[in-house]
Amino acid sequence: MSDVIFIAATVAFFCICVLYVQWCDRIIGPDEFTQVSAPLPDRPGLDLADSPHAESSIDTAVSA
Repeated sequence: MSDVIFIAATVAFFCICVLYVQWCDRIIGPDEFTQVSAPLPDRPGLDLADSPHAESSIDTAVSA
């Protein structure tokens, strides 16, 4: 019997949560999403050979 009470309480809790979210949406309104476009880089990829840190300490430790 206690299992049935626990399941009913859990279902009731989630129903209350859903109703609370709907009530909050009525108060403040739905979220407004704006799409932000980032500027595209000049190069499509990153060439690590041009980097001043092309050979890291991990590479030197592994090759040693």
